[in-house]
Amino acid sequence: MSRDAASPRDKDEAMLRPVEHLVELGRAAEKRGELDQALENYEEALELLAEGSDTPLGADIVRWMGTVRSEMGDTRAAEDLYRRSLEVSRKAGYAVGEAHATNCLASVAQRRGDVAEAAAHYRRAARLAKDAGEHRLSGMIEQNLGVLANIRGDLDGALVRYRAALADFSAADDQEGMSWVLNNLGMLHTDMGRFEDARESLERCFRIAQNRGDLRTEGHCQLNIAESFIAEGRWDDAEAPCAAALDIATRRGDPLRKADALKFVGVLERERGRYGEAETHHAAALQLAREGEDTLLEAEILREMGVSSYSQGHPDEAASRLEAAAGLFRTTGATLDATAVERQLHALKTPDPNGRGNGNGRPSS
Repeated sequence: MSRDAASPRDKDEAMLRPVEHLVELGRAAEKRGELDQALENYEEALELLAEGSDTPLGADIVRWMGTVRSEMGDTRAAEDLYRRSLEVSRKAGYAVGEAHATNCLASVAQRRGDVAEAAAHYRRAARLAKDAGEHRLSGMIEQNLGVLANIRGDLDGALVRYRAALADFSAADDQEGMSWVLNNLGMLHTDMGRFEDARESLERCFRIAQNRGDLRTEGHCQLNIAESFIAEGRWDDAEAPCAAALDIATRRGDPLRKADALKFVGVLERERGRYGEAETHHAAALQLAREGEDTLLEAEILREMGVSSYSQGHPDEAASRLEAAAGLFRTTGATLDATAVERQLHALKTPDPNGRGNGNGRPSS
């Protein structure tokens, strides 16, 4: 062989360089919130990879494409890509990729409200991650299991999992992982009525996200800061973070987070007596949630719409919406939310001594 002839290994590395460059561009675009650009980069990388697409790198690219589709609200396409990534990982003997794809499939099941399937996927992903020695992924799954515990109303269990995940990420100086857990801790503290603790966690999360240029996590933090103020009845304080979250979701082309923000905009409009505007925002949010197959978000929006109906003196419409919300909360395993809505329904339907619905105040959100 001539001294100038390239070895097969050199040729393989040369072929991979443009693929890896496109992947880096895609990851950066995704972090900036440029989802269409990220998808274009990943698709071009996969085309260049061609016959090497059934490799660990191919499995990763397909999975990242699935996550972009998930962010775009296309849950069915995301699931197809995650299953494809799982299949490629298994063929390639890529245990880490199999664990990641399984974790992603759990998130799809969770979005659709199938908590039992999500939990099964998370447990399998945790075993695969542990066997592969993937500590970062183990931390991700631990905090995802904390989210499930939170949904199910096991707030103490969620707190234990979040703290464990935060300790793992902190020890590894994994700023991205820390931001995820701090965001979830903020939501948990809000659920527990610890509003100052909630905002402390969320503001820490926001600072990390800003420093990393992570627009997606910035949007999540703003949304959850708004929720903490709303839960406390501080409508004026909620307005700015709510508007910021809506702006970020719109710029990123993230319909489910847009629906979440519109839900809160509707709440603020309702609390100011602007019921027509509240209904418009909630109706738009409900459509986006249904299109994205986010069952829990759909239930939350229906609950708020039920409260609005009651506030306007439409008890039958309120009951219909609250019953639908309670059913969806039960489907997702959100037992505390379901029980709270069922109490609202009971209060609404219980007659007072004058033969009318209970006058002990409207159902609260």
